[in-house]
Amino acid sequence: MNPVNRVVGGVALAVMVLAAGCSTNPSQMGSPRKETLHALTQDMKLLTVNTGQPARVLQTVALKGLPATETLVGIDYRVAKGVLFGLSRSGRVYTINTDNGAVTPVGTGPISTALDGTAFGFDFNPAADRIRVVSHTGQNLRLHPDMGTLVAVDTPLSYEPGDTQAGQKPQLLAAGYTYNKKDEKITTNFAIDGRTGTLVRQGSVEGTQPVVSPNTGRLFTVGALGTGALVDASLDIADVSGAAFAALRTSAEGPTRLYLVNLESGKAEALGNVANGAALAGIAVIP
Repeated sequence: MNPVNRVVGGVALAVMVLAAGCSTNPSQMGSPRKETLHALTQDMKLLTVNTGQPARVLQTVALKGLPATETLVGIDYRVAKGVLFGLSRSGRVYTINTDNGAVTPVGTGPISTALDGTAFGFDFNPAADRIRVVSHTGQNLRLHPDMGTLVAVDTPLSYEPGDTQAGQKPQLLAAGYTYNKKDEKITTNFAIDGRTGTLVRQGSVEGTQPVVSPNTGRLFTVGALGTGALVDASLDIADVSGAAFAALRTSAEGPTRLYLVNLESGKAEALGNVANGAALAGIAVIP
């Protein structure tokens, strides 16, 4: 769920599995974690990495089937179906075959409202089985995963009066929903504000009253990530462990690093560069 504005031409299928120790010394890495994720590069290659050792690429698959003028701006799993989805710059919803890179359009065309901005959060609401799209300009949309259509243009994003960022213009770069094991009908929507490098919440915490829907666009600051301002961000939350991961870049020249994010405080713990540190279009934890 993340920004990308580079136009990418058609790409041929290429699958590569790196041999152990080929490019990265295992002794310089952390311990493997149980979560594995996909990271989509801005040149439309889908990487697979272990979250505890994100510099070691386990597999690379080049996407195929996108129009020459299209590029994806975010990815996320529809966990209920086990299918990876993507959103293109034109507003077209796609499914992605993670084995061979084939990209298939959903529906008959782009959504009826143009995407506003260059940086987007893209994530499934598991309770409603709908897609949330937010942007650094304050856009707040819901999409239908079966039809590939717009469900609603929701209230533009804004910080709640009394919040520590009240009155400031939000610049959301990424979004992620939690998975509640005890009650699948409730969830919490988190996001990352790149202007301040903070974790924020869109709507209320699951199970609390009064319920504030993400559809209202109301934002609440959770806390600083500890990175400073960001130029790129992607966020996803594991469905089984509940661990939150963010791929963050603090400068155009700097590397993309993977972080473990504390959803209660916002504090981010660095896990290492993602692959070679190149800019990403999104991440998605594999269910």
